[in-house]
Amino acid sequence: MVLVTDTPTLEHPYHPVEIRFFNWAGSLLRRSGLPLANLSVESLLSTAQNLTGLSDWGNESFQVSLRILLESLETEANLNFFGRYAFRQKCIRLLVNRLRIQDDLKRYPEIWQVPIRRPLFITALYRSGTTLLHNLLSCDPASRSLCFWEADSPSPPPNLQTRESDPRIKKAQKVLKLYNYLAPRAVSVHAMMNSTGPEECILLFDYEFLSTNFESLANVPSYSKWLKAHDMVAPYRYYRQLLQLLGWRCPGDHWVLKAPAHLFSLDTLMTVFPDACIIQTHRDPLRALPSLCSMNATNRGMFTDRVDLAGVGEFWLNRLADGVERGMQAREFANPAQFYDVNYNSLVQNPIGTVRQIYEYFGYDFHPPMEENMKRWISENPQHKHGVHQYSLEQFGLEPVVVNQRFAKYRQRFKISTELGERDCTERSAKGNRQMSGT
Repeated sequence: MVLVTDTPTLEHPYHPVEIRFFNWAGSLLRRSGLPLANLSVESLLSTAQNLTGLSDWGNESFQVSLRILLESLETEANLNFFGRYAFRQKCIRLLVNRLRIQDDLKRYPEIWQVPIRRPLFITALYRSGTTLLHNLLSCDPASRSLCFWEADSPSPPPNLQTRESDPRIKKAQKVLKLYNYLAPRAVSVHAMMNSTGPEECILLFDYEFLSTNFESLANVPSYSKWLKAHDMVAPYRYYRQLLQLLGWRCPGDHWVLKAPAHLFSLDTLMTVFPDACIIQTHRDPLRALPSLCSMNATNRGMFTDRVDLAGVGEFWLNRLADGVERGMQAREFANPAQFYDVNYNSLVQNPIGTVRQIYEYFGYDFHPPMEENMKRWISENPQHKHGVHQYSLEQFGLEPVVVNQRFAKYRQRFKISTELGERDCTERSAKGNRQMSGT
């Protein structure tokens, strides 16, 4: 048994010694015939039902997506034993929560009548400042954001009186602690703030097993092909029900929601949320794409022993190029007043001014407490707080000429120029942050 590996890289990821032992022992036992880390649909469904004592799944169409996901994980993802175990536990948690959500929807039919008025959505190319903007917009005391712990365990619906002390918060903190333990470099790539901080609402699509989140965690090309071609109306309607459930006893004036993946389904989003207000942030794809690939390789590295970096680059080049094309097509037929475009560099240099402009454009009330909250958040969360994220196109087999060709229409449509060198961008961003106190 060898527990020492070469120096970890993105291609050959770091695994704590306990995980390496877990992989060795689990693989040995599986080879001996023990059915450990079973990824069959039947095993997962029955386990969730036994854990909850519930059996009503509501609409069972999600089982088709689940089956395709599991088959792709089984045959294409090259999971190590811990990866199999982790995905099994994740799927069981999602299924357990889905049963409890369905039970709540039946017991409290008034949830179906909870209004969702003028929700504010943030979408974009991945790695285009959406997390920064989401945190700033969530500084509005009147707004309602999705907390990580709520996405991790939506039922029973949170209560306004106990929302800050709910025991599920500590459970979610353990999840984040495990994530940072498995991938310590990830905090410099994408800092997951805390269990009570605002989180990407794409996590709510996990309950339908139709989510780009799975693509971020594993190489699942067959599942990705299925997801890309799938009609997303039903998943968005279920997503809306989850927002109604979460906002039933914890409402706000408006939801503030963030997911770059909304860009792939803007037409569906506007069908399900006809009064949505949508912010689209924009960044040079030569910067956004390798940053995403680096984050994706880090995530996948938790569950496999080798990451195909060129494969990651090719996948996300095609996925993002298709996404921006879909987004532009959807906007051709949409009401332009429902959209506000934000340049990444402008956001980084003048975050509070950018938020003020967004609020003026959509007609939300900009309160002095919100500005104070934003200044405090910026002060406590400077850029590169957890280290500088290093990445390059070359790491992932990508060439600038090819990337620019794939995103030429996007650049032209939104007038996106090539950014300065990374060092110059960092210096300019730092200067902008220092000037924020006078914004």
